[in-house]
Amino acid sequence: MLNSSDEIQTDILIKLSAFSNFGRSLALLFVSALLFAAGSLRAETEIHSLTEVIAGHSTGGVTVDSLGNIYVADFGDVVWKITPDGQRHEFATGLYGASGNAIEKDGNLLQSNFYGDSITKIDRKGQTTPFITSGLSGPVGIAINKQTGDVYVANCRGNSIAKIATDGTVSSFAKSELFKCPNGISFGPEGNLYVVNYRDNKMLKIDPKGIVTPFATVSEKGLGHLCFNKDRFYVTASQSHAIYEVMLDGTVKRILGNGERGIVDGAGAKVRLSFPNGITVHPWARRLYINEFVNESTFSWPPRAIVREIILEATK
Repeated sequence: MLNSSDEIQTDILIKLSAFSNFGRSLALLFVSALLFAAGSLRAETEIHSLTEVIAGHSTGGVTVDSLGNIYVADFGDVVWKITPDGQRHEFATGLYGASGNAIEKDGNLLQSNFYGDSITKIDRKGQTTPFITSGLSGPVGIAINKQTGDVYVANCRGNSIAKIATDGTVSSFAKSELFKCPNGISFGPEGNLYVVNYRDNKMLKIDPKGIVTPFATVSEKGLGHLCFNKDRFYVTASQSHAIYEVMLDGTVKRILGNGERGIVDGAGAKVRLSFPNGITVHPWARRLYINEFVNESTFSWPPRAIVREIILEATK
């Protein structure tokens, strides 16, 4: 189904034939200007459901590969793969509290197992092998240094950040009283790591030496995961049912949700979210992907989850 911008662009392209006897260069310039204007019509960030409600599953991490395939963990024993055309299938099983995840340089998925205190490597065909089996304590978010290949893991139970060297050696990278179940973790610019706490509303900055400092207070309640895109972070406020944008100067802006729980697609004030957790950014489009826990409380049973797509408004 076309949105208003798509309809205008389609209409413009159809009318291009009217310029067949006109100066071609001028026609293309005119059409380009109209397309730019049409693309600017989306004044608000909008969200829509990418999957149906998935019964019997909760929410872990979400990541995307360079081809646009989305990987969604269920905080149980499953990771799904959603192809760019929207097809969802079971990608890997046999996990133990599948939580945060990340794609490494060879295209393999590193998947944390919260209950197993371990990380599993999943190749592009969905075959699993143990990656790290000791030295972690409630691992959740995973961030990979693209320059060195080192892996950083947020230990929720251990209130610490672990570093995994390329030879598989696990060491402690950062500890701090500021950590309150560090959940999501992401690299920002200049080699700094950024972490959000599940048990409070704080976003923290960790420099390359492992020194932890406060960075931003995001929402009223606990946070989920975060991702970085160009010049800003996007953070799921899991307990506040909202998505926030955090700039590099620490400025915080809520972009979706108003604190009321629900699953309502659309844009603006009518949108509702429900315990959003995992979040990732598309490799080339202005889109985010999140998973949400649909039930009225995180203790409701049986669990139900959904994956939704966020189309971001143009940056100003």
